[in-house]
Amino acid sequence: MSWKLEAWNPEYALPDRLEEGEGLEDIKAHYEGDWTARTPKRQAPNDWPIVYLVDGRQRIDAQIANSRGRRALLATVIAGAVLRDGAGIRPVGEPLKRHILLHSGDLEEPLPQGLGHYQPVETKKSDPASMRSRVTEEMRRLEASLVNELEGGLVIVDGQIYQGETSYTAPERVLGYTKTQAAIYLGAEQQALLYELKPYQRTPIFKIPGKAINRPLDVFSWYVRLPLKPTATFYTGASLLRVETISPEAYEAIRLADLSVNIFCDMASSPAKDPRAPQNLIPIGGLEQWLGRHLGQGEVARRRIMQALFN
Repeated sequence: MSWKLEAWNPEYALPDRLEEGEGLEDIKAHYEGDWTARTPKRQAPNDWPIVYLVDGRQRIDAQIANSRGRRALLATVIAGAVLRDGAGIRPVGEPLKRHILLHSGDLEEPLPQGLGHYQPVETKKSDPASMRSRVTEEMRRLEASLVNELEGGLVIVDGQIYQGETSYTAPERVLGYTKTQAAIYLGAEQQALLYELKPYQRTPIFKIPGKAINRPLDVFSWYVRLPLKPTATFYTGASLLRVETISPEAYEAIRLADLSVNIFCDMASSPAKDPRAPQNLIPIGGLEQWLGRHLGQGEVARRRIMQALFN
């Protein structure tokens, strides 16, 4: 057996672990009959609905400690969207941005003047890994808030769909997608179909209960094979996406699954231009750059924090 490359550049985040078999007994996959590849009718981009793509970024600005050694984390999270329609792709309004102070227990000592824009967020744990995980959670909440502000069209969220501060106003138009496959939700026979898919094909839909993904949301999900060239050097799982929707209706999930094949495959990036190809969609790459400009330089933020602490 010859070894093949994973198209995803290892300099970017990789799955932490393979969670094989979690919650398999509760996953249902009977909604489309036989478990065989689906090839939706090709749909030209001009026939797509309006598509919003939503993503977020985060930055750890500094770790600080008070006189008693109690640690806290200063971080910035941002979320934004681009719109794709017949006129092209363009940003939607201004991104949402929050500066947060993560701490456990009473702050005891207020932040110095100049850092008042960091909003306190209390955490249960104070270890660095838990706090960094909470930063991601706050970013996801910001993304969810933005989704509810977007009117009409289909909304695609980069990553799994997370519950925000309020419920989604139109769950039937929200898709999330996972670029790297950190978990196996299907049985061995069903899983085998993933590696037989051809570009522009998908698996049938299946339903994942929230407890299997440690979220309060049940989702319909499916896998899509993206085009990837050249194919010879990459292994067969290198161009898979897992897509999900929180739409409660199976027929609506099937419609979205067919539409998603066209959208994701036509927006897939190339390994020649993006180290996270093909899963990092072309509009998402542009959105990340736009968010980066609004996020600002980390060195500047850190310098201002140091000035505030030593004044």
